[in-house]
Amino acid sequence: MKRRSFVELLEEGALASKLTEVILHELAIFNLGKTVDFNFLSRLSVGGYCRSLGFATNRNWSMLVLDKIAPKSPLGPNVVPEREAKAILAQLRYAINTRLLEPKMGKPQPDIISDFLPKGKRYKRAKTLGHLWEFQYALAVELEHGKARGSNLTNNHPLLTALVVVAHLAEDKLYYARVWEMETSGSLFNAQIENAPTGSIMKEHMRARVYLQQRLQERVEKA
Repeated sequence: MKRRSFVELLEEGALASKLTEVILHELAIFNLGKTVDFNFLSRLSVGGYCRSLGFATNRNWSMLVLDKIAPKSPLGPNVVPEREAKAILAQLRYAINTRLLEPKMGKPQPDIISDFLPKGKRYKRAKTLGHLWEFQYALAVELEHGKARGSNLTNNHPLLTALVVVAHLAEDKLYYARVWEMETSGSLFNAQIENAPTGSIMKEHMRARVYLQQRLQERVEKA
C-alpha cells in the first residue's frame, strides 16, 4: 500500500503525531541517500502543521518574522509562546517515545528533553526539572536557521526548528543556558565598543549569568 504524502494527510485533517511521523520518515529516507520531495516545507504545509499543533490560524510560522513568532520576554530574549512550545515539546516526546527520534552523542540520550518537562517527575529515568522557558528560548534561537538570517534551511518549520534544538542538546543539555549568557556577553561587549547604552543589556546579562549558575548547580546536585 502506497504511503500517503504529507499534503494528502493535511487534506484529511491528520493529527499532529501522524504528520510528525511522516516528516521524520522522510528525513530518515533522505539520510539514507534517497530522494525525497520535502513537500512538508512549503508555506502551506508549514501552516497546516502549525494548525495541527493547535496554533491560531494567523500563526503560520513560515509567514511570520522572528519577533512575531517569538516576542521579547520580560527577561530579555525572544521566546516562543508557552502554549506553542508545549505543543512542539509534546511532538518531540512522542517521537522519542516511539523511537522515531533517537538522540545520541556517542551514546543514546533518550532523556534529552527531561529538563523541560514538568518538574517533579521522571522521564526515561531522569528527573524532570520544569525549565520550559529554556525550551521556549531555544526554539527562538534556532529560528536563525529559518527565514530570519537570509539562509533559509527550515522555512521556520516548528518541528525542524525543534530538531536543531535536539541536536545541540545532544552536545550539552545546558547548551541554551550557556548560549543566553554568551549572547548577552557579546551584546554587552559590542555596545561598549560602539559607545551605545548598556543599561538594559547589562541587566539581561546579569540575569543570564545567574540563570546559568543556577542550572550548573542543579546539574551538580543531580550528579
